[in-house]
Amino acid sequence: MDNQKDKKIIEGKTKIVWSVKGNKESVIIENKDDITAFDDSSFTKQFKSKAEYATTVTCGVFKLLKSAGIPVAYNKQLSSTEFSAPNCIMIPLEAVSRRFAVGSFLKRHPELTMKEEDNPHRFHKLVTEFFLKTTEGKMVNPEGKNLLDGPNLQKGEDDPFISNIFEDKWKIFHSKKPDWDENASLGREIEADKILPKNSKEMIENMDKTLRKVFLTLEGAWNNLGYRFIDLKIEFGIDQKGNLLVADVIDNDSWRLKDADWKELSKEAFRQGEELDEVEKKYGFVAGLSKNLRIPRQVLVLWRGSDGDSFPELGLFEKSKEIAIEEVTISGHKSPQSCLNKLEEILGRYPDGGVVIAKVGRSNGLGPILAARTSWPVIAVPATMDSSPEDIWSSVRMPSKVPLATVWPETNAILLASEILAQKNPVLYQKRQFAIERQDI
Repeated sequence: MDNQKDKKIIEGKTKIVWSVKGNKESVIIENKDDITAFDDSSFTKQFKSKAEYATTVTCGVFKLLKSAGIPVAYNKQLSSTEFSAPNCIMIPLEAVSRRFAVGSFLKRHPELTMKEEDNPHRFHKLVTEFFLKTTEGKMVNPEGKNLLDGPNLQKGEDDPFISNIFEDKWKIFHSKKPDWDENASLGREIEADKILPKNSKEMIENMDKTLRKVFLTLEGAWNNLGYRFIDLKIEFGIDQKGNLLVADVIDNDSWRLKDADWKELSKEAFRQGEELDEVEKKYGFVAGLSKNLRIPRQVLVLWRGSDGDSFPELGLFEKSKEIAIEEVTISGHKSPQSCLNKLEEILGRYPDGGVVIAKVGRSNGLGPILAARTSWPVIAVPATMDSSPEDIWSSVRMPSKVPLATVWPETNAILLASEILAQKNPVLYQKRQFAIERQDI
């Protein structure tokens, strides 16, 4: 039978990984009802719906990321508490991305502590960090050898921070002490190729890039629902074919999520000592919201007045699967009724909306007709700026209640369209924001 549990591979604090009978390429991940805090077993509690909520969120998140083209270790949901995933060799690193300076980051960077808790420092470019995954101060490879040279880490030093992740020899630091503290350095180095396969630098760069895309996709999705995505922790694995995948789980334990008024909705509420029944309500609320994480059905309409007006380059929309592209050639001057009929036809097909780019030469009758008859944004691109720059006035001087935007050159019109659509589309948001943040390199 498909996806039949065989042997228990490993059991952690919040989940169990099972082998699949007759299938070495897949595993079954079963969530547990445990909720943990501070790497201290005395803080572990249970509530009966925890496993179900964790599975709902993880499956919803992985489906979204998979649709966004991000490689994830997810096949399908099997039950209310289980899902099937590719069998991966896990990389013993925790990858963290931060939009706001909160939590342990502030202990390492107290200079960013704000007086008001609801106004933490916001990073324009995501901060990404990597931590070694250790257990009781050790990092043991499959052969049973401890990869950390020297004495074991002390209590409170588990999961140390790697200060130079892109180098060949990693220096490890206490995860909650600033680098100027004399006890911050743990006096240990570990060679990257002991943890990672060959081309370790290339793999870290790939992990960092993927981490950013995961965060930005989820940030866009949660922003669309009106919530603040604060930070995120994920793990990576390598499947049987050697592919790097986002693996393990991504659930309400994996991030800090707040509402518009900075009210905590994630595991942080449990860490802060909220009553368990209130924490359970918040987990259920987030699980319900996660079912609405989706890529909307939107369209970019490229409309020209005649065959002589060429379409612009598509930029972020090139070979895009998440946005439909409609090309229309109808003159606003010569066939106004046909324009309106076509417009209504397109409006009816895309309930999540779209943007119209109207590229015309000479007198622009097309753009104003479309802008006056739809609430969708309409962007005019003058096609004759080089030969007849005075034609731009037919796109700029609009009568009242005709909100036509005029943008030139056409590449900026495409960019503007992508930013408008990104307000509802987490994948376009990820692409645009990723490009913006890369300018800070």
